[in-house]
Amino acid sequence: MELHKYNTYLFQIKSSFHIKPSLCAKPQGYPVSVINQRFYDLVVRKFQVFFVLVILLVQAPGVSAQNADKEGAEFIVFPYIKDVTDNSFTILWETSTAVRGEIYLAGTAYTVLKPTLKMVAAETEQVRFHKLEVNGLQPGELYYYQVANLSASGDTLKGPVTPVTIPNYDHSAIAFTVVGDTQGNPVVWERIARLMFEETPQFVVHCGDLVQYGPHKDDWVDEFFGPANNLLRHIPLYPAIGNHEMNNEKFYQYFDLPDDEAFFSVSKGSLRVIFIDTNKDILPGSKQYRKLEKLLASADERWKMVVHHHPVFTSDYSAYRSSLMSKPMKGDPNTLHLKNLYETYGVDLSLAGHIHGYERSWPIQSNRIQEDQGVVHIITGGGGGGLRAMSSFKNWFSVETKKKHHYLNIRIWQDKLWVEAVDTTGQVFDTWEKQKYPVKTKLKPPLIEIPQSYFIDNTRITIKNTNKTGNIHYREHSGRHRPGFEQETSWVVDQTTTVSALVSDGQNKESREVVKTVTKLPLLKKQKTVTKSMTADYHEGYFTVLPEFDKLKPTKTISVDSISLAGIKPRLEDHFAVRFKGSIMIPETDVYRFLLESFDGSMLIIDGQVLIDNDGVHYEIFRDGYAALEKGPHSIEVRYFDYKRRETLRLKMGKQTGEMVDINRYIYRKNKK
Repeated sequence: MELHKYNTYLFQIKSSFHIKPSLCAKPQGYPVSVINQRFYDLVVRKFQVFFVLVILLVQAPGVSAQNADKEGAEFIVFPYIKDVTDNSFTILWETSTAVRGEIYLAGTAYTVLKPTLKMVAAETEQVRFHKLEVNGLQPGELYYYQVANLSASGDTLKGPVTPVTIPNYDHSAIAFTVVGDTQGNPVVWERIARLMFEETPQFVVHCGDLVQYGPHKDDWVDEFFGPANNLLRHIPLYPAIGNHEMNNEKFYQYFDLPDDEAFFSVSKGSLRVIFIDTNKDILPGSKQYRKLEKLLASADERWKMVVHHHPVFTSDYSAYRSSLMSKPMKGDPNTLHLKNLYETYGVDLSLAGHIHGYERSWPIQSNRIQEDQGVVHIITGGGGGGLRAMSSFKNWFSVETKKKHHYLNIRIWQDKLWVEAVDTTGQVFDTWEKQKYPVKTKLKPPLIEIPQSYFIDNTRITIKNTNKTGNIHYREHSGRHRPGFEQETSWVVDQTTTVSALVSDGQNKESREVVKTVTKLPLLKKQKTVTKSMTADYHEGYFTVLPEFDKLKPTKTISVDSISLAGIKPRLEDHFAVRFKGSIMIPETDVYRFLLESFDGSMLIIDGQVLIDNDGVHYEIFRDGYAALEKGPHSIEVRYFDYKRRETLRLKMGKQTGEMVDINRYIYRKNKK
C-alpha cells in the first residue's frame, strides 16, 4: 500500500518518538552523523503499520476527497509552484502512477462570489512527474488554480484549490524569505515553513542541504516536501544545491533544472538573484566562474544577490581547519576568491548555508570594513541541521553570530533593503538595512574578456562597456589610464600583462575598477623517453603533510593502469600515502588546465615541476594549475596522503577553456599506440 499521502502525519509521529530519519545505506566515509537505518526501519515503519489504520479513518489536511476515495493514483508530492514571472507560473507535482495532468484556473473579480475554474493547460501523455505552465496572466492579480489527474480508466485525482498572486514589482516592494540546511529535521522545517508562510513572501530562497541524503526518496517526499506542503503550493522556492544533495538527479528533477546544472538566476523587479553550485569547480578558470562574471557584469538590476551553499566568510571555529587546535580559516578555500568578483561588480548580499547557525558580516571591501561600498555576507544555515556549540572566537569581519534555528525575512523598496533574522518562536534576533546612493553606483564596471588567460605566443584583451553612457579608461601594469572612446577596446599582448579598467562619464562619476592578469607560460618540451607503465608507491604511517617519498621505503610498489585510489589493494582505511608515477600523452601543443581535488593533501608534478600544491589535512579542496605542453609524452607524478575519514583524489585536465576530463584519458599505457 502507498503511504506517501500520510507523510504530513508520519514525520510528526517520528518526532514524537524522538526518532530521526536516516540513510538507507550510508556511503563509506559520508560526512554525516546519523542514526542507523535499521533502527529506523524496525521502529518507525512498525508505527506506520499501526497508525495507518487510524489515519484511514481521518481525512488528512490538504488531501482532497477525491484522493482519499480512489484506489488508483495518489499524490507522492502534492502540487507546488516552481516559478512565478510577471505573467505566468509553473506547477510541478508527482503521482504514484502515470496519469495525464491538467491545470484549472479561475480569475477573481469583486462582482464574482465563486470564480469558475476553467482548464488552461494539459499534458498530452500520461506521466508520473508533472510540469505545466500557465501563461497570459496579469501582474498584481489574484488567481486560483487546481491540478487534476486523469487515469486511463477515467478516474480523476484532484489537488486542492490554491490561490496564487502574480506580483507587480512596479508598485510593490520585493518581499522574500531565506532558509538553509533544513536537512533531516522535518519538525523544525515544518515550523519555519509555517512562519515563513505567515510573512506572505513572494518567493523563498534556499541555501542548500534541503535534505540529509539526496539519493534517498523519503528524504525528499517525507522530510522536505511533506512538512512544507502548504508553503510550497502557494509560493515558489528557488534552491541552491548543497553537499548533502550529493548532485543526485532528484534535486534536478524536483526543481526542473537541467541535469548537472545548478547554476541559474532569477530576476524579480529591481533584484537579480544568482544561484551558484559551490560543490563543483568555481575557480577563476572554470566554466561556471566565467558565466558568473559575465552575468554580474551585464546585470542591469538595481540590487544583486548571490546564493550558494558554502560561505565565503565564516568565524565558525570548527569549520575549514585541520584539527581542534588549529586556526580556523575565514571561509571555504574553494570560494574565498569569489569575494573579489562580488566586490568588483557591486554585489549587495551574499547568502550561504553549510555552517549550521547564523552569522552576518560587516560590509567588506578589499579585506576592510567599508560601510558604503562593501559586500555583506550572511550565513543562514538554521533550517533544521544540528547546531554546533558556541565559541568565544569571532573574526574581525563578523558582526553577529547565533547558534539557533531560524530564517531570514528580506524586503526591498526602491533604494533600501531590510533583513530580519527570525527564530522558530517568531522573534527577530538580528536586523540589518542598506541604503543605496545612486551617484556612487550609477555606472557598471566594464567587462574584461580574455580568450586565453594563459598563453604561449600571444593573446587578445577586450574591454567592453556594458553601460549606455560613459567611456572606458584602462591602463597596463601601473601606467596612466588611457581613455577609450568606443564601447569596446581590444588589443593583442605577447607578454605577461596586468590590465585595469573602469568606466567614467567625465562628470566625476566612475565605476568600480576591474583588474585582470594574462600570463605567458614557457613551453614544456615533450620528454625524450616515455614511461610505459604507471606505478604506485604505497606507504603506511601517520602523515599530516605529504612525506618526502624518496626518503621512505614503500610498503609496496604496484603496477596500476590509472591514477586512482581504487587500484591500491589492499590498503588501510586511514593513515596512508601514495605516489603515482607515469606518463601522459598530449595530443596537441597548447595550454592545459589541471584541476586537483583531494581529501586530504595532494600534489601534481608535471615534467619535474610542481604545478599544484594542495597539501595539508583538509576536507575536499579544489586547486588548479596551468601548463603549456608540447605535443607528445610528458612525465606525471601525483602525490597523496590520507590522514582520516574519507579518501578523495580526483584529477582532471583539458584545454584551458575546454571540457575538463578525467586525467586517465591522457595516461600512457603499454597497450596504447
